[in-house]
Amino acid sequence: MKYLFSEIVLLTAMLFISETGIAQANKEHSFSVNFGPEITFPESALRRTHKIGFGGSIKGECTFGKHASATINSGVSIFNGKGYFDDLLSPEKEFDQLMAVPVKLGVRYYIGNFYVAGEGGVVFLSKYLNSSRPVASIGLGDKIKLGSGKLDISLRQEFWLSNVQNLNMAVLRVAYEIVW
Repeated sequence: MKYLFSEIVLLTAMLFISETGIAQANKEHSFSVNFGPEITFPESALRRTHKIGFGGSIKGECTFGKHASATINSGVSIFNGKGYFDDLLSPEKEFDQLMAVPVKLGVRYYIGNFYVAGEGGVVFLSKYLNSSRPVASIGLGDKIKLGSGKLDISLRQEFWLSNVQNLNMAVLRVAYEIVW
């Protein structure tokens, strides 16, 4: 039930993508860079303390096979804190803002019009939480030809891992890609 929102968004995105174009997988042994905004929908414990996150990322992709590529990416996401009361007599307080800077390596495998992606790395957290955590993500996406470049639309489920409490989120990303 807690992943219902992610599943609905994922199915909607898949239907939209399948109707709008054919996958534009890059040529073998090519390199591309894409950059764009991200919207992050917190789940689990993060949803109770923080609002929807906004940010951006940059990703490099090296295609090494007919259907496969390796990726490296980083970016930043900022989550504003939600308001809360210590008690009924005190004024409203707000959780501190959370800033996250992930650095991840990953792979993509192209299937028909879509690609599946998996990534892993570390996320550096500051302000609300000052720590670093392992991060893992899985997702789907599509590349749509747009002029001389491509539009890379993806949806992923991301997990910030911890031995105390994992933080989960769904991330929608729309990026412009330049291929060399």
